[in-house]
Amino acid sequence: MSRSTTPPAKSTAQEGFRQAMSWLHTWSGLVLGWLLFAIFVTGTLSFFKNEFNLWMRPELHGLPAADSLVAQRAQQALRAHAPDVTQFIMRLPDPRTPAVTVLWRGTGNGRFETLMLHPQTGAVLQARETAGGEFFYRFHFELRTAHSGRWTLQGRWIVGVATLLMFVALLTGVVTHRRIFKDFFTFRPRKGGQRAWLDAHNVSGVLALPFYLMITFSGLMIFHAIYMPAGINAGYPGAQGTDTQAYFDELQGDVAGARSARRTRGGDAQAQPLPEIKLAPMLEQAGHIWQGGRVGGISVAGSPQGPVVEITRHDGDRLQYGPPRLRFDGSTGSLLNELNPQGPAIKTYGVLYGLHLARFADTGLRWTLFGFGVLGSLMIASGMVLWSVKRRAQSQRKAAVAGLPFDERLVAGLNIGLMGGLPLAIAAILYANRLLPATLPQRPDAELLWFFSAWGLALLVGLLWPQRSGWAAVLGTAGLGFLALPLLNALTTAAHLGASLPAHEWVWAGMDLSFSVFGLLLIGLTRHLLHRSAPLPQRAARPARSAAATPTTTQEA
Repeated sequence: MSRSTTPPAKSTAQEGFRQAMSWLHTWSGLVLGWLLFAIFVTGTLSFFKNEFNLWMRPELHGLPAADSLVAQRAQQALRAHAPDVTQFIMRLPDPRTPAVTVLWRGTGNGRFETLMLHPQTGAVLQARETAGGEFFYRFHFELRTAHSGRWTLQGRWIVGVATLLMFVALLTGVVTHRRIFKDFFTFRPRKGGQRAWLDAHNVSGVLALPFYLMITFSGLMIFHAIYMPAGINAGYPGAQGTDTQAYFDELQGDVAGARSARRTRGGDAQAQPLPEIKLAPMLEQAGHIWQGGRVGGISVAGSPQGPVVEITRHDGDRLQYGPPRLRFDGSTGSLLNELNPQGPAIKTYGVLYGLHLARFADTGLRWTLFGFGVLGSLMIASGMVLWSVKRRAQSQRKAAVAGLPFDERLVAGLNIGLMGGLPLAIAAILYANRLLPATLPQRPDAELLWFFSAWGLALLVGLLWPQRSGWAAVLGTAGLGFLALPLLNALTTAAHLGASLPAHEWVWAGMDLSFSVFGLLLIGLTRHLLHRSAPLPQRAARPARSAAATPTTTQEA
């Protein structure tokens, strides 16, 4: 008797745990699913942040490669432009960013200003102001809605909560999956309806699961000082509670208070203008120490002992973030110290940080990570649509002629507007970049207005037509927009495919070609939506049979 009763009891307990995890998986993904989708999409685009920055400044097209004198020449150009400069941070060119970018401030109001310089002549480049790829990057971790957003801390908290829910959804999804390996190869789009969406959700969730776990966990780790401040509060007491800056100084291998002192000195009204500094010997020494490694940036600031030069290695040279730095005496050119902390905790943090940013990745690996990001976006989108499709089928089984309940209609409309509308919004900001006058005041905010207006319009369409026609209208418009972007680019700039393809300028050409391919995909999807009829509602079945056949969890279907 006992042999026959014990196994069912154990099975029931396991099933109860699995059901609980399935419930948690569903709701942790559903509560902030639309926000997670936007975070994932914009984060995926951020793998090509530099390319977006370049494409959205067509005035930088055709710049030559830099030579070994670029840093000294840029410093001279900066001093000619701003003789009272007291501090500057110079980003040297590389194949993804051909111009020299300088942040500087003088004896005036102490604010940093930006200057872009020609890599070979040092001439000041007059490029249009734009939100650029920086907007996608900032939006994905702080939900920035304006070029100079004020609610960045609140945005980081919201993104942190959403990321935590994503992490919970991933872990509970693994627990509830019974056939994780079989789902690698199970995709039945011809089945249509709930089955096809479930397969799409499972396949996109399983194929790149390690990437999702890494990108989610590292995203939480990057802002650990915000989300888990207790350890820092205990270890770094300050006059006003906690000296967080001292913690970050040590994290970067510096002494406590060093960064604050440099910032204060550079922005001090009494700071003295910097003399011209011979950068070439220091750059040569840096190249010797790093055995040919690239220099990413140079910063110079005054100090009571004279100017201090800090040379930073290119952040694409290694996996760990941030890159090592060499500090020199600006007057004598002698090496003061090297900042390259390698403790176990710091190295672990730096590697996770580097994996998340992927600045070490070459073009092929960046496209691979981009593909994983697209899969992650599809996983979230298919999960949201699956929830809606599943409840629609249940409603139709109960009353085939009745309309959708309000809550299901609302979710369906939000799916169309917030997920289908995001590609339309991305197309809109790219159009704004080309069509707005180049000298328009507050131009980046005007671009963002186009972005959010298009997104809002898509939301309105979705709420009014929460059916296939709504999806087709939004995705079809976005598809036509992306497909026509290279044509608009050719009509408004000289950086078009007719010039970039013959010159093998793949950074420029790759953007236009990618827009075209994405536009074709969206139009193909729209055509599929318009020509494929919606699945008929299933005939109501007997309650017992229905309960046995209807999937209740992801892995059971």
